[in-house]
Amino acid sequence: MKTGDASYIKQLNRKILIKEIIKNVSLSRSDLARITGLNKATVSAQVHDFLKEQIVVEEYDSESVNRGRRPIKLEINGQAGYSIGIDINTTAIFVLFMNLKGETIDTKKIHLKHDDLNQVITQLIQELTPMVKSFNQQFHPLGLIGMSVGIHGIVNNKEEIIFTPNQKWSNITIKEELENAFNTSVYVDNNANLSVFAEQVFDEHISDLFCITLYAGIGLGIINENRIYRGYQGFAGEIGHMVVETHGKQCPCGNKGCWELYASERALMDALQNNNPPISLQDAINKHSTDHLDVMDNYFEYLAAGLNNVINIFNPEKVILNGSIINGNSPFIMDITKRLKSKMNNYREIRASKLGEYSCVLGGAALVIKNFFDIDTIDFTAHDNLIAFKHDI
Repeated sequence: MKTGDASYIKQLNRKILIKEIIKNVSLSRSDLARITGLNKATVSAQVHDFLKEQIVVEEYDSESVNRGRRPIKLEINGQAGYSIGIDINTTAIFVLFMNLKGETIDTKKIHLKHDDLNQVITQLIQELTPMVKSFNQQFHPLGLIGMSVGIHGIVNNKEEIIFTPNQKWSNITIKEELENAFNTSVYVDNNANLSVFAEQVFDEHISDLFCITLYAGIGLGIINENRIYRGYQGFAGEIGHMVVETHGKQCPCGNKGCWELYASERALMDALQNNNPPISLQDAINKHSTDHLDVMDNYFEYLAAGLNNVINIFNPEKVILNGSIINGNSPFIMDITKRLKSKMNNYREIRASKLGEYSCVLGGAALVIKNFFDIDTIDFTAHDNLIAFKHDI
């Protein structure tokens, strides 16, 4: 039997209560005691600490219909601090600022001026420094609690960038430089890992979830028993480099015929441009002419072939596809699933992402909040936060 001293038990109770306050958006002390099974004295003592630290605020319940004193509700104090999620893509850096309630407070798109990652980080620091100074004056008492950086490539368990196929960055560490620049905790991860984390945190809080990102390359993020599955050294999820054509196109990774050379959206755009006549991706989505149907059909065939392999290997409960051609185009999902003809395929649902290109920065910012509170999971699905994601970065 595991035992612990009073300090350990207090910390455990703290995590339990914080997690429930976040999950339920707003609830009373008695609600907390009922949900968690902790006695009211323990709850009151912990809440006293939360209020003293200013991470929780009290609000009177305006919807109470009972006579007498209105119950006091507890909520996370969104103004206490904020986090930053960063997505370093091939041509731009997407940045999202999030308060402690999981609400987006600002976004920024930084167009890259350099190919060298060290220069990219210098540019990022220069762009973010005035914004961080401004937000630190607005959010008290914590200010910036941390930032997370999504990389489109292999990131190991030490948060080192091992290789990015598109930019050819290899064996680079950016964590320490960013920590020194902003005096905060920094987390570096693969963009697909942060994307699947965002899907769980903001859209569907289930313990096992898969997300396949389909933009410049193809990545797979896996949530297994509420944890991001990273594999032996952190390389898990590089599904875009699964070989689907043994004598196919040469890939920067060293293999030939990698899946992302045929089924990523960059591959599709290249194929449409090489078509006769050339056609843009958006026109291909909106117009169903015979000029490009063969290209689209070939793309879906390769996409379904790789998806078939993922399903047969992992037997996922739910797979989310995240790409500009997939998101908002449910007939494409039906087209793909019809091509999954194997009797071995077994899954509950395949659907498009509701978060789209925001998923990496949302997941990164939410991961920072989870780590700050030191809780095992974080659930913003009951919060009406998705509306904030509709504006363009």
